[in-house]
Amino acid sequence: MGKLIMVSNRLPVTIEADGSARRTTGGLASALEGADLPGEQIWVGWPGGAAEDFEDLEKVRAELLESGVAPVFLSQDDLDGFYEGYANSTLWPLLHYMVERARFSADWWLAYQRVNRKFADVIAEVADENDQIWIHDYHLFLLPAMLRRRKKGLRIGFFLHTPFCSSEIFRVLPERAEILKGLLGADVIGFHTYSYLRHFRSSLLRVLGWESEMEGIWHDGREVHMGVYPIGHNHAGFDEVMRQPGFPEIVESHLQDLAGKRMILNVERLDYTKGLPQKLAAMRRFLERNPDKRDDVLFVLIAVPSRLGVQEYDSLTEEVQREVGAINGEFGKVGHAPVQFLHRGFPLADLAAFYALAEVCLVTPLRDGMNLVAKEFLDCQRPEFSSRPGVLVLSEFAGAANELSHAIQVNPHDVDEVATALNRALEMPDAERRNRIGMMQGRLRKQDSGAWTRRFLKDLDQVPPTDERAVIMDLKSLAGQIAGQAHAGRKIGLFLDYDGTLRDFVDEPDLAVPDVELPALLRDLAAFPGLSVAVVSGRAPAFLEQHLGGLGVTLVGEHGYRWLDGGEGEWTLFNPHVNIEWKPAIREHLEQASLLTPGTHVEEKQSALVWHYRKADPEFGSWRARGLLDELTSMAANLPVTVHHGKKIVEISSLQVSKGAAVDYLLQAWECETALVAGDDQTDETMIMLTPENIEFHAVRVGGGPTRAAYRTDIQGMRRFLDELRAGLRSNKPNS
Repeated sequence: MGKLIMVSNRLPVTIEADGSARRTTGGLASALEGADLPGEQIWVGWPGGAAEDFEDLEKVRAELLESGVAPVFLSQDDLDGFYEGYANSTLWPLLHYMVERARFSADWWLAYQRVNRKFADVIAEVADENDQIWIHDYHLFLLPAMLRRRKKGLRIGFFLHTPFCSSEIFRVLPERAEILKGLLGADVIGFHTYSYLRHFRSSLLRVLGWESEMEGIWHDGREVHMGVYPIGHNHAGFDEVMRQPGFPEIVESHLQDLAGKRMILNVERLDYTKGLPQKLAAMRRFLERNPDKRDDVLFVLIAVPSRLGVQEYDSLTEEVQREVGAINGEFGKVGHAPVQFLHRGFPLADLAAFYALAEVCLVTPLRDGMNLVAKEFLDCQRPEFSSRPGVLVLSEFAGAANELSHAIQVNPHDVDEVATALNRALEMPDAERRNRIGMMQGRLRKQDSGAWTRRFLKDLDQVPPTDERAVIMDLKSLAGQIAGQAHAGRKIGLFLDYDGTLRDFVDEPDLAVPDVELPALLRDLAAFPGLSVAVVSGRAPAFLEQHLGGLGVTLVGEHGYRWLDGGEGEWTLFNPHVNIEWKPAIREHLEQASLLTPGTHVEEKQSALVWHYRKADPEFGSWRARGLLDELTSMAANLPVTVHHGKKIVEISSLQVSKGAAVDYLLQAWECETALVAGDDQTDETMIMLTPENIEFHAVRVGGGPTRAAYRTDIQGMRRFLDELRAGLRSNKPNS
């Protein structure tokens, strides 16, 4: 079993004044410890501070390695451009839907690339084949692909702790394509919620034009798994401090400080995504509306300092402090200020005591990847420490809202709604409070940070080792085998689809002409004695004859409706009795669909009708295609046709026509003893599924999707196979 290498922007260590390293806990480090994982673990990340600030980098590196961490040293220029710049001034606001706060700089992008490469360098030094690499968060979007190019045998996972914004927002990013391709270097990509996963898939479609399934995508010869992994809180850590003998004294101390007041608690990092100005506006509205509660309620705002020295965050701190002072000045009295602003962090035991004593926990970020405060509060609500259960008021825009359906959920932008929710929470009967907490508490304690870690790594562990990843197969041995049989005098038949097998798809189908090398390759193969080649395509005869005629290759057009023997002469029908009387009614329906769907058109073939939507809005086109499939399937129930959904097309063709029937005919006509078929979509499965008697039969699926083929490759792999076959045929001696 290989090592687990955790990778995050910041290492879980503190560098002491003497240069020594002290391992810290919290966050990801606590999650890893709570999971109780076996085997060796190494942590890779930035140790804090600029590289120029260390007198002896090698000494610090050695100290850190003894603690099980591998440092990535960054210069001040790196930190300015990568961390404060691209990561936190470009990506952070965009991912949180705050386009107006995002700033863009070509220099920042260069720094971001440079730092991701430095991380890749350090990982390459400590990683061995089949190690698990778990990369965390938006700072390192490019790292998975960089590692994939360097070390093919790694199992790479990536988890995003922030939201993934909608494609409309993500497309604002100038480097959007590079970011997506960087992420797809991972084997497993994890998100907190289904919405974030859906937005990522939408971005793949709208930015790159790549369709994906809910579970993943076929990319670069691999299946990339995508999943939803809502992170849990540090239940073990809170449980441990609350069981300490001295914990009741901590609770009692804070209870005395409250002096009988009912605490409404807010705990968060001081960041503009948390919506503190909106929260304070809701507190003001609550106090205006409920004068009878002004002396009874205490709002406690614990705001952990964030990015000190950055102008935007310093301004936010000043704004919050001014508004807290204004509220206290207006609604306070001698001996009581309704809002306490505590601009500092607290030890875990104190936080647990605050959570235990709070009557209401107010968690209302404008946008948040998950928000663990809500989960921590619920976990710490224990009857032995508080006479009354608490109530959670939660933003519907926090990732935790998906799990915590029994909280009072609010729109944080709606000041009136939040103020009303606060009053409702305070007035809620104890029985309802207890029931709401009970419905959420048990599940959260089981789905804690340790369970989250184990679940993600279990899925990553299921990624096969390099030599067992069957998605892309090296077909070199198969090429040698077939070449050897051809030299031995066996009759060979090759049946190759065109689009998606011999040629990539393009937005304009008529532009998908053969590349310079393909005609010569097909001519050479067809020229070998005893070897027959057919291009079996859905294309119209005119296109095939124009671009592939005269090569000695048999052309099969319109999915098996007609064929041109040897690519010359007259086209012949496979079945002259095909019924096409159904076309007028279906054509009218397809033309109506085109009128209602911009960017689509209808292509008419002799035995088929095709609705193309490659140039339509990607999501609208896919949605309309699914509806059209249902409509056509119903219409065609009593017609001699088949309906299928291909690559950006919906096609209706005669039931008596198929690639499989055409290939079956040619297998007999050519008296094949060995045959190979290759294709990439549903229509090709009709030839892949053939089981001809007394013929050695090989089937290759090009690309993803379900198949009955024994082999799978991609377009590049298919081309390499044909090149290897040609080389074997040119050899003076049979291959084996």
